[in-house]
Amino acid sequence: MNIKEKITSFSLCTLILSLSTMSFYGIFSSYLINKTQNSSIISILIGFIIALFISTLIFKFININKDLTYSKSIKKLFPKAGKLLNIISIIFSLFAYILITYRLNTFLSNNYLINTPKYLLSILILLLTYYVSLKGAYTIVRLSYITFFITIINVLFDAINLIPQININNYLPLIDTNTKQILISSLVFSIYFSVPIIYINILPINTCIDINKLKRNYYLVISFSFSIIIISIITCIGVSSSKLLGLFDYPIYSSLKRIRLFNTIDSLENISISSWFLFIINTSSIMLYHIFNTIKETFNKESIIIKLIIMFISFIIPNFILYNNNYNETYNYIYIPIIVCLILLFIIIISLIKKLLINK
Repeated sequence: MNIKEKITSFSLCTLILSLSTMSFYGIFSSYLINKTQNSSIISILIGFIIALFISTLIFKFININKDLTYSKSIKKLFPKAGKLLNIISIIFSLFAYILITYRLNTFLSNNYLINTPKYLLSILILLLTYYVSLKGAYTIVRLSYITFFITIINVLFDAINLIPQININNYLPLIDTNTKQILISSLVFSIYFSVPIIYINILPINTCIDINKLKRNYYLVISFSFSIIIISIITCIGVSSSKLLGLFDYPIYSSLKRIRLFNTIDSLENISISSWFLFIINTSSIMLYHIFNTIKETFNKESIIIKLIIMFISFIIPNFILYNNNYNETYNYIYIPIIVCLILLFIIIISLIKKLLINK
């Protein structure tokens, strides 16, 4: 994106919607419901409180250097170690990109395109995200802005159709697992929900024409993202019960199948799940753009060969290493992104400490 182009703070913050919710529908909801059942509601509420604290740290980080992206800010804060920290960010962002696109590939293959080779779907998804990332950050922001309003429509549509089907008995008992598991799930949720928000710093925040409204819009979109998740989990448990949902790899999607229009039109879950598709495409494009841009800003050069190598790696790993996993992948890989997020969070924290020491 050309630095002269300006966007609103709200448009920039709509990136948060995709970043904070993309893992819930396809990965985390299955884990959460299986581990905490009805207590998932409590886990999410506790996790959101922790997530707000982490989100505040992230907001402080992006305000350290308002005119810089994440990678340039790291280079400025750590003249000697900045290159290494950015390389770590590139590696972990690539891993996250691969896992996210692979999860979407698996979902499409298992539910829609059963007879289509997974490698073909993988190529299509990678090409789409590659194209969007090459169009630049401004295009990604506009896509996220559109996604925000599509999501509002989908959430209202789902709520109107599913709330009348809720059975209160499905929420009982509200606490049906031990406290330790609730707290662990809360911590995992908070990390999944909040740490990816750092990727809104693919743009310097001073590109916003109303930067004075950034903080308000930042927390507004975070709250909206959480509202979608809590509404989804409460509605789906009420409609289908946590025990039934625990049998599915995509519990939210399974509940959406209960939607009927005029008691005759079904398969409307395909409309509702479109928001998750957009979350994945947006987030994947953001991460890929971050990878390409960080390489450019860290090494002061840009190469189409490097980009093609990254795309080749993104194709090889899921299709030849993760290929045989399906239902169990949620539990095999749920904690691996946590390691990625914790390292990114550690970098953010040491950056804030470094800035504090510089100010003193």
